[in-house]
Amino acid sequence: MNFGPAFEFLKSGETESMRLPHWEKDVVIKVQFPGVNSKMTAPYLYVDSRYEKVPWKETMIELFSSNWEVS
Repeated sequence: MNFGPAFEFLKSGETESMRLPHWEKDVVIKVQFPGVNSKMTAPYLYVDSRYEKVPWKETMIELFSSNWEVS
């Protein structure tokens, strides 16, 4: 699917993560909604992998990809 529908599934909570099929199997994009004790005040996307969790900065290639997967 395109980025837009995958992102909407992620935002709505209908899916836990999204990814592109050519990425390593453990690499996914997730959303964080800040809580009352969070230092962040707005939701943000991050990459979750076996190595660590880091903020995600998308590329144009990723945004224009039409083969996003949700899980």
